[in-house]
Amino acid sequence: MASSTAENLAARLREMRRTRRADEVGAADSARALVRLAFGTTAVTLAILVVIAALTLVAVGDGLGSLPATVASMWLGIHQIPLTIGEVTIGVLPLAPTLLMVAAVARATTRATDVDRPHSEVTAVILSAIGGPLLATILSLAVVMDASTVMTIQSPDALLAFACTFAVHAVGAGIGVGIKWWSTLVVRAGVADWVLKGLRCGVVAVTALMTLGAMVVAVRLVINWSVAGDLLAAGNGWIGGLGLTLLSILYLPNMVIGAAGALVGAPVAVGGATVDLFGSQGGQVPPLPILAALPDGGAGPWTALLLIGIAGTALFVGRLCLDESLLRNIRMVVVAAATSSLFLVIASVLAGGELGVLGKVGANLPVAGVFMFGWIAVIGSVTALVYSALPSRRRARSNIIDDDYYDGDGRGDEGRSDTDDEGVESIPVVDEAAIEYVPVDEQTPLDDDHDHELPPEPGRPEVIVDGWDPEDWALDEVWDDTGSVVVDEPIDAAEGEELVSTDDFGTRRTR
Repeated sequence: MASSTAENLAARLREMRRTRRADEVGAADSARALVRLAFGTTAVTLAILVVIAALTLVAVGDGLGSLPATVASMWLGIHQIPLTIGEVTIGVLPLAPTLLMVAAVARATTRATDVDRPHSEVTAVILSAIGGPLLATILSLAVVMDASTVMTIQSPDALLAFACTFAVHAVGAGIGVGIKWWSTLVVRAGVADWVLKGLRCGVVAVTALMTLGAMVVAVRLVINWSVAGDLLAAGNGWIGGLGLTLLSILYLPNMVIGAAGALVGAPVAVGGATVDLFGSQGGQVPPLPILAALPDGGAGPWTALLLIGIAGTALFVGRLCLDESLLRNIRMVVVAAATSSLFLVIASVLAGGELGVLGKVGANLPVAGVFMFGWIAVIGSVTALVYSALPSRRRARSNIIDDDYYDGDGRGDEGRSDTDDEGVESIPVVDEAAIEYVPVDEQTPLDDDHDHELPPEPGRPEVIVDGWDPEDWALDEVWDDTGSVVVDEPIDAAEGEELVSTDDFGTRRTR
């Protein structure tokens, strides 16, 4: 007996040691994963910036002495931190590198996140994704501050630099975590389905508008290709032309967002020029080839085509929001309009800013937000009203059966008591999760003394009721033209039809 107890104790000790070693290995793996998440994306980005800066400095004939300051300035620029060179403040920075950074952070965070992890580990993942880049920003600020004593570059505001870095990486980490946790968060928060559909339609509206803006920019570049060629030729050789081309590509998202703001009707300032849906007013603009897409003078017949395009986009979003209930439809349209308006305003803020002596670049934010909301809300609401007034929709609404209770005849029982005029008790509808579907070829036949109506076509599922006695009861199923069960009524084989409570013959369940 003592020997058996000693063996059990030894086995437990060995199991405890194995468990402790497994926990230690898991903790070490988690720590390494957090370190990779914190510094992996940052290290790769800095390495790419070093290569680009070195090639650029060598190409223009400068030495590599200014390489650290150049790399630090490029890191700050990726995070939309305004830079001041001499007396000129560049607040309009290219969005393409920033979007790539957000995508990289989101991908890394998604790979390090799982719905099975506790909240503390998810929080650690988010903090790691933000902490590493903040350290790189601190080092970049120190390098720029040191270089400002011998170069014309000035050190930016430290608080603004930290805020911009935090915002960029927090958005990327939030997207990465949201990809894995979105469904769980929605269920826990109890968000209504019409709100989710409205949010999705709002994202679709912004995506469609940006696509339309990109098409407009591409068409305008083709039309003004000679102007873009002249600007490239002003780059003094192939190195300057290559630099202008790369810079135009990096500024392409800014241009698309500006075009989207102009499409909804907001005035967009580009240096001394102003562009809107109906044309442009000339002024001094930066000599960047991508700006050859700016219209010169009135839009002419293009205005009508652009109006049709933005109206068609709003109509498409309105059709996505269609619902049998007019109230739900209007709610989804409002949510979609608010979502798209908010996204356009945020994008316009990121795409714009101060451009030194040339002035401001970007759309008029209040006008862009109001006009975007108006396009989606007005056209979406009109679409909802027309859809609701269609005769087919009115007939469909009149045939809708209440989701909560049915009476004995299968008619909606909304607003009535649990018994009808003859005192017969109504049957509550059993939740769909309580239904067991069994193929026809697997169904157990009833006694020959009872009639049982099977589905009209082979292979149709049958609702099986668990708990009723086949000697006394049969289940009469009423099928509509699609083969779905409309009303399930228990039938007394001897007495004829009789309505009873569901509790009298059991509940329906699912496998």
